[in-house]
Amino acid sequence: MAEASNEPFRPLTVDVDRWAQSASTGTSRQLFEILDIVDGNGALRRALTDPSRAADDRARLVHTLFDGRADAVAVEIAAALASQRSATERQLGDEMEHLAVMLTAAAAENRGGGHALESLVDELIRFRSMLDRSAEVQRAFSDPRAGAEAKITLARRLMTPGSEESALLVERAVSEPRGALPGRLLERFAQWVADRQQRWIARVETARPLGEDQLARLRDGLNRLYGRDLKLTTEVNPALVGGLRVQVGEEIIDGSVTHRLNQLQQRIGA
Repeated sequence: MAEASNEPFRPLTVDVDRWAQSASTGTSRQLFEILDIVDGNGALRRALTDPSRAADDRARLVHTLFDGRADAVAVEIAAALASQRSATERQLGDEMEHLAVMLTAAAAENRGGGHALESLVDELIRFRSMLDRSAEVQRAFSDPRAGAEAKITLARRLMTPGSEESALLVERAVSEPRGALPGRLLERFAQWVADRQQRWIARVETARPLGEDQLARLRDGLNRLYGRDLKLTTEVNPALVGGLRVQVGEEIIDGSVTHRLNQLQQRIGA
C-alpha cells in the first residue's frame, strides 16, 4: 500500500506573471480545454490529486498526457498546479479556471495596458447585466438540451462588439459554467480581472493636497519605478501628518511622518 504524502495542504497558487508577457487568448483557451478534460475524467482527477503520489509524479502525468497535444505554457501551468497537494478534486479545477482567466487578463494587458483591463471588466459586466434583464435568455443558457456550441452561437449574437478576451470569457461562462449560473460566473471573472487591474492603479494618500506640478512629478517617478503608465488616485489624509503613502496593487510605499513615528515607537518600545 502506498504511504500517504507528508505534503501539507495549502491554497493552490501559480504566479501567472511568469508567463504574462507572452500571454494570449490561445493559451487561455488551451488551459480551459485541459480543465474540461480533467473535469470530465474522474480517474484522472483522482490521479492528479492523489496524496499518495509524489508531486513530481503528478506533474509528470500532466506532461505525459498533454505534451505535444496542447500549448506548452498551458501544460506547464496545469503541471505546476498538479504538483501541489489539492485539498479536493474541485480545488484543482477551480484554480485552473482562475489561472485561465488571469492569463486572459494578461493577454488584454499586453494589448492595451490598464485601459484594456478596464474595458474587459466593463464588457463582462455589460453581458452579465443583459442576462439579468432577460429571463428568456437565462433559460436558453441553462437549458440542458442545448449543446455548448449552440450556447456559444447565441452568446455571439447577443454580444456587443468587444475584445477577443471578453468574447472568450463570455463564451466560456455560457458554455461551460461548471455548475454555476453564467451571470454569477461572469461576475467572478470580472472580479478576477479587476484584481489584476489594481496593479495599474496607484492610490496616493497625502497629508495635504498636492499641486499639479507635484502630481506630475509623482506620476512620472512612479511610472519610471514600475515601468508602466499608472493611473493615480489621490486622497487627502491629515492623519499622515506629513509625507505620502502610495499603494500599487499589494505593494505599499509609506513615506509618511506617521509611519516613521510608528517605526520609531516600535524600536524604542514606546
